Amino acid sequence: MPRKDEAPFNYSALIGAYLAVNAISDAYMLVDSTDCSLYKTQYIHGRHDWNSTLLRSDGFHRISFSNVCVQGAVGDHDAPLRGRVRAMDAVEDAGVVFVTAMPLCSLTCVDYGRMLRETTGLRRPAIDVPAESLSGDWLDGYATMLESIARRIELPRVERRPGAVALVGYLMDRNEGDHRGNLSELSRLLSALGLEVVSIWLDGGPYAGLARAAEAETVIALPYALGAARVLAQRTGARVVEARLPFGLESTGRFLREVAAATGRAEAAERLIAAELARVTPGLRWILPHLFVGRRVLFLGDPHLASGFAEIAEDLGLRPTGFVATGRERHARVAAAGRATVLFEPGVASAELKELLSRPVDVAVAATCTMGELFDADVPTVEVGFPSYWQHSLARRPFLGYEGFLCLVDRIGDALAGRLRRMSVERLSAKSGRLA
Repeated sequence: MPRKDEAPFNYSALIGAYLAVNAISDAYMLVDSTDCSLYKTQYIHGRHDWNSTLLRSDGFHRISFSNVCVQGAVGDHDAPLRGRVRAMDAVEDAGVVFVTAMPLCSLTCVDYGRMLRETTGLRRPAIDVPAESLSGDWLDGYATMLESIARRIELPRVERRPGAVALVGYLMDRNEGDHRGNLSELSRLLSALGLEVVSIWLDGGPYAGLARAAEAETVIALPYALGAARVLAQRTGARVVEARLPFGLESTGRFLREVAAATGRAEAAERLIAAELARVTPGLRWILPHLFVGRRVLFLGDPHLASGFAEIAEDLGLRPTGFVATGRERHARVAAAGRATVLFEPGVASAELKELLSRPVDVAVAATCTMGELFDADVPTVEVGFPSYWQHSLARRPFLGYEGFLCLVDRIGDALAGRLRRMSVERLSAKSGRLA
């Protein structure tokens, strides 16, 4: 077992798979494992996602486990697995059943695909998902889920429609207003280019809705599931365009230009970008020098968001003290300005992480640390990405696209203004004490 300082600041592939199940409203998953696999749902259900339905009060949880022991794992246990798959398939609202494993069982080379093919009488699709726990992290787990769907989903034989697009690789990590807002914003921007979004992988909807991707003339691949987008496009004959995650003004502009170049809408993209910048930027002119410029910021979270936030910080005049990416370096490159340190999945108690976190900051843009408190209580924190335990969204509050940029600026601005107010109150209190 690794020492605490060696344990990487990252999350397991199984958690990424659970995020995908959570983002398909009628998906169920059987994990060939001991009962510890069920407890990993607590990273998501009721903590990160207030609207999660992974766990149910009637006991028909959308995540189940085989409860196999060490002795059972090395023997033939297909029969009990089939029984559990049939039980999940029989749940009235089940739309698809996934099967995967934790290392204890995956190392025994059980052929889950064969087991499913030999399980007769199923009403719904059943898909085996390669176990990634020994080789990948949570982002790999999410990507593998989507690629497994792309390979196995039954697609209708329909003509691809001009102007129809499927967005593949959206990280729908919770069913709250931030992601509903993101989906609305992405659809708005693509619609403004004259494109029709027929399917988003994933968007919190039912499994059957994913098959509408067969109608798409173009598959837009976001970085969370490039493999799935390529497989899907190969199956349908659609063109595939690998696009930037639209997090921040510059990245949103690049996203639109990449999509427009592939779909013959370059002029429309330039008009849209110019109009959106003219709408978004005027309100920043007064507030930036008074509240943002020169303030120190630390980013901690998803490496794809870290990459975009480096540009956002530069646009706002913030001074990054460092970036901590909760994922492996191969997922995304972070071009940090100045001397900002960039750490990918550092040891949770490592000297390099402690040193970075000891640097004074004015605000942190950070996911929740599930491994203990990292910041002093007086450091205002804006939570973005997975996991976010303390800040939730009932109303639509995106963080992608142009509207998402404004919402994020609002949140960071509120955090900085709140800190300045507390400092002002403390100074007045100290002055009053001296006068008394």
